[in-house]
Formats: sequence, structure tokens, C-alpha cells
Amino acid sequence: MNSAASTNSITGGVTVTVSEAAGQEAVERAKALLAGIPDGVDKAMKAAMSRTVGRLRSESDKAIQEKYDISDAGIRSEKNVRVGYSYQNGVQATVTFSGRKIPLYRFGGASPAVPTQDIAAGRKPVMVHGAWTMQYQGAAASGHQFKDTGVTQFADAFVARMKSGHTGIFERTGGETHDGSDAIREIMGSSVAQMVGKQEVAQRLTEESCQTFETELDRAVYRILTGWR
Repeated sequence: MNSAASTNSITGGVTVTVSEAAGQEAVERAKALLAGIPDGVDKAMKAAMSRTVGRLRSESDKAIQEKYDISDAGIRSEKNVRVGYSYQNGVQATVTFSGRKIPLYRFGGASPAVPTQDIAAGRKPVMVHGAWTMQYQGAAASGHQFKDTGVTQFADAFVARMKSGHTGIFERTGGETHDGSDAIREIMGSSVAQMVGKQEVAQRLTEESCQTFETELDRAVYRILTGWR
């Protein structure tokens, strides 16, 4: 089998492309079996490609979760998937994964599970990078992305809930805001596009797309043959 499925980095995302060459043996079988049926091969190819794309979209979450410690909800909340088809030079489909980086708090291993920063208690002197600074107190936050790595504790990070209701792991930058408060930034994990682009994830999706296309093309041929008769 000649695989033509691939992953390529593009601006703002990663595209997985599947063409009819991904299942050349199945394509040749389809042409032979549907030779006497008008537009039979074209119909079978389009049906098989559509089902392959649907399977690719659903399998992407599973492939990500084999490498990354993240739930279905954590992935879907930031996933943007676009599908495009081309029928000019054979059947080809492109599935583009994009979206923003996912907060580290949404990955497994994030702790504490609930905000702990005690703003009501006021600021207390804390040694940060060799200098004393006044900060709100809170338990040090921990987190990781990969299933095969341990949890990292961030000495100067904490879990907090913003006024908007968003909860995340934040760290102090060492600066101040315009009103004199501690400047903070949220610690982010990878985006869906970055996770899909990871070699292990991309390889699995590529291989499964090729296999799925062959299987679905054979099924589409069977449905056309039995319907034609």
C-alpha cells in the first residue's frame, strides 16, 4: 500500500491530508469491480473519503490522549476543526486542526484542584528570586502535560479564579499592574494543533487514516454493487 496521508505544519494549525493514493490497492479493486457502473468509482471514493474524515476527527482525541494527560472535554473546549475536499486531481480531503493553547490547569495532574489563593488574608512578605516581595498567600501549583512525565511543581505559581469565572494556574511575572497589583500570567499547555503535530500522534493518525480509507472504500464498493443489482 502506498500511503499518501501526511501531516504538515501551517500557520495557525496542523493539516492532515488523505488522498486516494492512501489505499491504492483498494482503489484498483474498486475500478475493476465498478467498471460497468456509471460514476460508480467516483461515488465510492467520495463516500469512503467522507467516512474516513469522520473517523479521523473522532480518533484524533484518542491519539492525543495516548500521549497527553487530558480529558475529552479539555480537548474539545479548544479544538477547531475544518474539513476541505478536492475532486480535481482525484479525491482528496484535508482536515485542519487549530485553536488556542489549552490552559495547563485542564491537563491531568493539576493541583490544587480548587483555587487556594487567600486574598482576604492580605499580602505577606515572600522571598522571590532573592528579594522580598509582598504577595497573597496560596499553595504552590503543580501540573504536567505528558502521561509519561512526572508532575512539576511551580514554586511561584498558584491556582486562582478570575473575576470572569475562569480558573487556571498563574505565575507572578515580578512586575506590577497599573494599580500596583502583582502582574501575573497564566501557564498554558499545548494547543490541539501542537498535540496533533507531535510525531507519535501524527504517525498514528496517518496510519489509521490509510487503513480506514481502504476499509471504507471496499464497503462503499459493496454497497454500490448490491444496490445496483
